[in-house]
Amino acid sequence: MKRKREGFTLVELMVVAVIVAILAAVAIPLMSANKTRAMATEAEAGLGTIRTVLRGMYAETGHYNVDLDGDPITSDDPIDLPGLSTGDLNGKYFLDGDYEMSLQSQTYTLTATGSKADVAAVQITLNQDGDWTRDFEYSP
Repeated sequence: MKRKREGFTLVELMVVAVIVAILAAVAIPLMSANKTRAMATEAEAGLGTIRTVLRGMYAETGHYNVDLDGDPITSDDPIDLPGLSTGDLNGKYFLDGDYEMSLQSQTYTLTATGSKADVAAVQITLNQDGDWTRDFEYSP
């Protein structure tokens, strides 16, 4: 009388292990690139928020470096702009202090530089013409 076998053979288990390893080898780099894109997108959103405030000030005063009361803006911290408060630029990867601005009468440069360990290599810059400079490793 033959005994019925149950379970998987060693060969079947090894085939499954190889398939899982191949899937992991493909998926891990893709997910890493997605994280980098998420970091960059968050920085771009923060810079876009600052840009919106600066455009409003420019529409009112005709200058990027003058506040709505006509006083010169000397700070390089965007949180000092009218309409922005502490925490407005905080996200998962970038915090308020990671954003800097350089304002002149008719031009500006905004920069987001990561300060946390996993975003330290990400730096994104935006100017008044809408030109973006992205300095980070990114593989789509």
